[in-house]
Amino acid sequence: MHPSQNRLDRAIHTFEKRLTAACLVVMGAVVALDVAHRFWTRQQGLFARVYGGGDFASYASKLTGGAIVLAFVYGALRTRGRSGGFNTFARALGIVLGAVVALELFVWILPNGLVWSQTLALALMLWVACLGASMAAFEHRHLALDLGSKLWPKKALPYAQAFGHLITGLFCAVLGVLAIYSIKAHFSDYVDTDGAGGIFAALPVPKWIAFMGMPVGFFVMAARFLAQTKHAFQGEVEEDDPLQMLGLNKPKDDQ
Repeated sequence: MHPSQNRLDRAIHTFEKRLTAACLVVMGAVVALDVAHRFWTRQQGLFARVYGGGDFASYASKLTGGAIVLAFVYGALRTRGRSGGFNTFARALGIVLGAVVALELFVWILPNGLVWSQTLALALMLWVACLGASMAAFEHRHLALDLGSKLWPKKALPYAQAFGHLITGLFCAVLGVLAIYSIKAHFSDYVDTDGAGGIFAALPVPKWIAFMGMPVGFFVMAARFLAQTKHAFQGEVEEDDPLQMLGLNKPKDDQ
């Protein structure tokens, strides 16, 4: 932990990590469910072409695919437990039948599938990108010209780093302001049309809510870089290894 990071900054970073993890879990879940729904309800496929058309072909193709999945699950359980037999086969059969029942219920409840899953995933990806950049600034793993710290004289190095942090912080603040203007435009579209406009085509969520991650991420990054500017002026020089900044090498204190 860097000495210049205060308790509030650490609390924000903890919240960012948890929010990022939640976004990734939701993204993976909705996309996986959408893919499973499309695969389970598609009419054409390898086994369907083998058995031809009709309801019998549909059930026969699902039965063949289920048998193959059952074989894979049985092999995985047998490899993990290093034992076969009826108990392992029964467990594999129970897992496959449970998955089939769950898919049939899922298709029955949502016959059209999760058509909004891709849109939601892209919106959450924007939040993950902005939060990830902010966390990189907290952990001092943002990209930097490390060669500069080797060229500057030691007396001038704190001021050079402070200037670099200042420019970066101001740049992030400008991007945050531009993001606010963009959100205001989407918000105006949403309000002026009584909620009919300014929303995603497949997802009834206002765009200004989905894009809130941009100003949040940029303004938090700006605050962190400006704080690093202050500490650099106070003589706290960063001499991090580039591999360490990218998370590929542990700090010397941890080795």
